[in-house]
Amino acid sequence: DVIILIWILFTATVLTVNVLLLVLMIRHTPKSFANFGIVMKFHVVSDLQTIIAAAVVMNRTVTIDNAFVYIAYGPCKWVSSTFCFQSYGLMTMGGSMTLYIVLVSFIVRLQIMRNRKPSDRSIIILLSMLSFPVPTAILVLFLSSRSEDSIMINILQEHLPEYADRDAMIYGIADVRIPTMASALAMMIVAIIPLYFVILHLRSMIIKCLNDAGSFLSDKTKAMHSQFVKMLTLQCVVPPAVFVLTMVPNELKYYDAVRHPLVEAMINIVR
Repeated sequence: DVIILIWILFTATVLTVNVLLLVLMIRHTPKSFANFGIVMKFHVVSDLQTIIAAAVVMNRTVTIDNAFVYIAYGPCKWVSSTFCFQSYGLMTMGGSMTLYIVLVSFIVRLQIMRNRKPSDRSIIILLSMLSFPVPTAILVLFLSSRSEDSIMINILQEHLPEYADRDAMIYGIADVRIPTMASALAMMIVAIIPLYFVILHLRSMIIKCLNDAGSFLSDKTKAMHSQFVKMLTLQCVVPPAVFVLTMVPNELKYYDAVRHPLVEAMINIVR
């Protein structure tokens, strides 16, 4: 009951903030920033999709040896375990898209700083080319890694019988070392490292453009561009921070150092 309450409060808060943010963007984005607003709106819509998918599942992740056992308390349990697994996959895909959208944000921001205002069409193409391929591949690999529900229930009952909650949906992956899941994890963790180097390079180029502009830009315009750079930089910090916040508890659970339902739920909430 506590886990469900935490999920409801978290979902209601984040969903409200993102919906309000989207409404404000649609109604009050200045025409001069309309094209960059496309990226920002896309980011919010992606976040909304991730939040809704997470709320449908309300998951706990239990690591047992090399297995990922998922325990769902959300409305998906009234449909099927397949629906729960697919919803969790969409949540994972949405989370993995964040950094790629930030990359597009930096590219568009740099083009604007260089007075090469990109067209709406080119921004949409850029978002499609950079934001979807890797996260979509992660989703496909993740969905291909699913084990039979009976296997996951047996794993849970054998190691943690007190966790076999009949009011929840139990499903998951019996061995994350299989090629499909190992590839998905590698793409989520290893593949993003080069992105950070590209983003840092783009950030330095934007700052250089700001410095070179000098007196050509008003103080208000320079301050606005600087705020955008700070905002995008903070967005870059979020994925590794989330990774640490989720990986550390997972490792502790793997070695049975920490084992608590709230910790298992929070891993999915902060993601």
